[in-house]
Amino acid sequence: MKKWLKIANQLDMLNQSVAIIARWAVLLMLGLGLWNVIGRYVGVAIGHNLSSNGLIEGQWYLFDMVFLLGLGWTLQRQGHVRVDVLQGRWGEQRKAKVELLGTLVLLLPFALGVMAISIEPTIHSWAIGEISPDPNGLPRYWIKTLIPIGFLLLALQGISEAIKNWLRLQNPALFKESKETFDRGNNRG
Repeated sequence: MKKWLKIANQLDMLNQSVAIIARWAVLLMLGLGLWNVIGRYVGVAIGHNLSSNGLIEGQWYLFDMVFLLGLGWTLQRQGHVRVDVLQGRWGEQRKAKVELLGTLVLLLPFALGVMAISIEPTIHSWAIGEISPDPNGLPRYWIKTLIPIGFLLLALQGISEAIKNWLRLQNPALFKESKETFDRGNNRG
């Protein structure tokens, strides 16, 4: 059992590491957005364009990074939408059963399906060197690459969550002890 929890913990640490990139992307996105707004108004006042399609698309791309690279981490932190009205009344074992079933039947097939469907368009985008149709736009192939990566990270976190819920059902005391040790060592999120 501890071997399985170690695997789950490694997947958790992977998504925590990737979330650092997403956090920085939030700050960059806000800074770029601020520049785009200020640049638009100051540019009009001085008669010179201080923004561009590339900067506006850069802001969109950073938002995409935040969303796609944060999918797994958000699942890890239980930040996705849940039916809390029902879960608030359930015991730990029932919650673990429903979470495990939902992960195996809904989350993993969806995440792996989106990942599989997005690989071919991403490869095609790289092959043709796809760029934005807007003047001074950015390359699109870089950002399209984040779609399969983001959903792979979500699937990996789903596997981690499935392992933890399975362990919770098998041996609640062992899971709680090991999970608390992991959380103390990795409470950086």
